[in-house]
Amino acid sequence: MPNRAGSAPIKTRARTGRVTAKTVVDTAVLLADTEGIDAVSLTRIASELGVTQPSIYRHINGIQELKKAMVLRARELLVADLREAAIGRTRDEAVLAVATAWRHFVRVHPGLYDATDRIATAGDTDLESSLDQVVHVLAMSMKGYRLAPDEQVHSARSVRSALHGFVALEKEAGHPPAAGLDQSFERLVALLVAGIRAMELPEAVAGATSRRK
Repeated sequence: MPNRAGSAPIKTRARTGRVTAKTVVDTAVLLADTEGIDAVSLTRIASELGVTQPSIYRHINGIQELKKAMVLRARELLVADLREAAIGRTRDEAVLAVATAWRHFVRVHPGLYDATDRIATAGDTDLESSLDQVVHVLAMSMKGYRLAPDEQVHSARSVRSALHGFVALEKEAGHPPAAGLDQSFERLVALLVAGIRAMELPEAVAGATSRRK
């Protein structure tokens, strides 16, 4: 969990070298993951980088642009983790792997993950595209199931919604203390894969659909 007590310097201070848009975002990510997303401000980032706040504006055009950059970073890293988790796996094993990777990502990057809820995706082409990538990699993890193309997308969205809800509650201690969260997570995935299997096409229909592609 992030350290939310006080505002001591974060573990890695980027006080040497040239300040760039990347170092600004890197610092924001580290600050969010160590102290929480609410600790991220241009003033604090400038302090961590050893520059004046106006210097930050040469690279990031305000806090909203920084939040957007954090969302894009979060989804880029999440997609990479999900894609790697799914390699060599199929059907239930693939869904379990990406679900576990999602949960692990939030444990490693709790503050960065919070950023994805701090800015609206709809209406922003870049953010919409980044979310499409998340749904796409989830859908690809389900290719082993006999799902119609539309059903594959709907199932991917459902899995995303379920995982986001679970990890958001877990991150904020929203489950009862004695809930046995690992077992609850396993059951959540079991429910998801059972639902996905229930949506599979009959063998004959699936074969015909495959031949038309």
